[in-house]
Amino acid sequence: MQCRGHENSRQRRAVSLIRGLSVVTIVTAAIFTVSACAYQWSDSVKNLFGPRPVTLHEAYQPQPAGPTFNHSLFDEMLKRHVDNDGWVDYEGWRNDASSLDAYITSLAGAPFDTLGRNQKLALLINAYNAFTVRLILDNYPVKSIKDIPSAKRWNAKRWPIGAMTLSLNQIEHEQIRPKFSEPRVHFALVCAAIGCPKLRNEAYQAERIDEQLTDQMRYAHSHDRWFQYDPGAKTIHLTSLYDWYGGDFKQVAGSVLNLAARYSSDLKAAIDAGKTPRIRWLKYDWTLNDGKNNR
Repeated sequence: MQCRGHENSRQRRAVSLIRGLSVVTIVTAAIFTVSACAYQWSDSVKNLFGPRPVTLHEAYQPQPAGPTFNHSLFDEMLKRHVDNDGWVDYEGWRNDASSLDAYITSLAGAPFDTLGRNQKLALLINAYNAFTVRLILDNYPVKSIKDIPSAKRWNAKRWPIGAMTLSLNQIEHEQIRPKFSEPRVHFALVCAAIGCPKLRNEAYQAERIDEQLTDQMRYAHSHDRWFQYDPGAKTIHLTSLYDWYGGDFKQVAGSVLNLAARYSSDLKAAIDAGKTPRIRWLKYDWTLNDGKNNR
């Protein structure tokens, strides 16, 4: 009986070991399968958690002689409270909040439907940035925009543009991305974080908007917060904006790298020579772009 007991014990241990190995094998196979699928369908997986893909197209016609909208009030505030590198004096702006509220009130009366293409785009970018500043001032002091409750953040429908009341997400993903073939806007819309593009210390203007967007791109691609590339290396480090909105950039330039190469002669030379670097994404810093955090 004792021998049989030992034998049964050994059999039970063997069965348990086999079952354990089977579980490990199944789990390993599952992980491998998921990883392979995630790699194969990386864009689809990313779209489950990132911005939804859109087809870029131009929905509006230019109207150089058409109606305009005056952004001078916002322009004056940006010059007072934002430095040349996009750092914001939120403390000072909080004492000037009535001016910001006056500008936001004026946006509610904007003749949006009758504006031309460039007027619309300038208004939408300025409005997004002004609303974001107001959101921060509503909750200041705050370490990050992500510390604001989600219900009050990007999906809160509280911002007036003409007859519309929109959320920040609606401005970006419904009013801008699908209606302008202009992915450079991702370097102009500022979410109040250090990892975001710099907030310009001037308002966007319809007659200068192409120049201003180009300047934004050149600035970003000359600062290692958004762009790091050593011509001798095989790897390039890009802002996560290129990852999140890769589909937008590809529609205009064919690839993320082709778009970035428009603003980096070193990268363009490498691509032209057939030495295309692999991409790595820079960590996105959600710390508030407060001048106090400038280090």
